[in-house]
Amino acid sequence: MTTNTGFYDSDQRLTLPKDTLTWTNLDTSPYATWDNWTTWYQNLTSSSTLSLTTDIYDAGAAIEDVPNFTLNTRIDGYWRRGFWNLGYAGSPTVTYDSSNEDMPTWLIKGSNSADMSSSSQITMTRTSAPNYVSIGKFRYWQVTVTINAGTNIRPHGISGVRFDVSEQMMEEIVSGFDTSTVDDGTSTTRTIPLVNSYSSIKYVSVTPTTTITDNSGYVGSIVSVPSVKVVETDTNSIGIQVYKPMSGDETDATVDVIVRGYPLVAITQFGHIGIWYRD
Repeated sequence: MTTNTGFYDSDQRLTLPKDTLTWTNLDTSPYATWDNWTTWYQNLTSSSTLSLTTDIYDAGAAIEDVPNFTLNTRIDGYWRRGFWNLGYAGSPTVTYDSSNEDMPTWLIKGSNSADMSSSSQITMTRTSAPNYVSIGKFRYWQVTVTINAGTNIRPHGISGVRFDVSEQMMEEIVSGFDTSTVDDGTSTTRTIPLVNSYSSIKYVSVTPTTTITDNSGYVGSIVSVPSVKVVETDTNSIGIQVYKPMSGDETDATVDVIVRGYPLVAITQFGHIGIWYRD
């Protein structure tokens, strides 16, 4: 079931942060009089956080998920008993400052156990780790989102999290790439940049389109296509090594490349997690 570190206001259909009062505050100002108690609602004198953990999502079978989460937020006091409170000015949605300090933090878990035991997870933050990196193939998924709760008298609340699943891959073709243009003379790996950004590359095909001359140490030379090995993948590139087939010496060639993978998703400017596009 859904859990949170605050409380659920059924009138507003909004999860809000808990008050900071304790029993020792009962006889201290401004809570010592009956009038103050009857008009008191929240006491958030300093900004805190509010976390909500979703239900466990059962995908029905193990999938490598490309997560898309929509976070719905509102500020306390805008909506009660089915109508908007027009006495407040401004947007009812929580907004985030330019420094991203108020951006939500997302914890995404995947497991093949219904109780989420032995799970893999990734934590995404706007400032240090905004991009989702695939954590694997799982049947059960769960997310915890944490937001800045704001201060009295208008704390920030969470009205819901929508989870959309997509297994659709995207494909990219790189034609006529000359590996000598990325040969820095210090490594056998040739890094080929990609146009798209990926959370996980699942398939790479490399086809040499030029031939090389290989002297294997025997009489004469052999003209053939080189051998190619894919040695690494990243969000925006792949790394290959090109060798002469007989001598095993590194070489360069012109190649065609096909890449398939899951699109890169990241925390957006509105605090959601969605597909991220390169500038």
